[in-house]
Amino acid sequence: MKKTIATTVLLVTILVGGITACNRSNSSDVPQSNASQSQERTQKREAVRKQIEAVLTPDQVQQLQTKLQQGEKMRQALSSLNLTPDQKTKIQEIYKANYAQRQKQSKENSQ
Repeated sequence: MKKTIATTVLLVTILVGGITACNRSNSSDVPQSNASQSQERTQKREAVRKQIEAVLTPDQVQQLQTKLQQGEKMRQALSSLNLTPDQKTKIQEIYKANYAQRQKQSKENSQ
């Protein structure tokens, strides 16, 4: 009985150690840490938000900022702003350009 328990504990220890070792990431395997990736994403979102705000009227900018502070997602907040057709087109172009840039960077990162 004691031998079985000792063997089980030994196997569990080996398995946990092996799993832990497999889950560790080497700095050479991961080009950026999660914190720096998150910071980079935040900066890109801010840049897109500023581009969008440049298309909006001052009143619309204030409404957008209020909605975002209340926790609404950007697209949902924009859809409630009563945008002109010209504004909608410009904002769609901003999103398309940003999407294309993200796709390009994603391909570069995967190579």
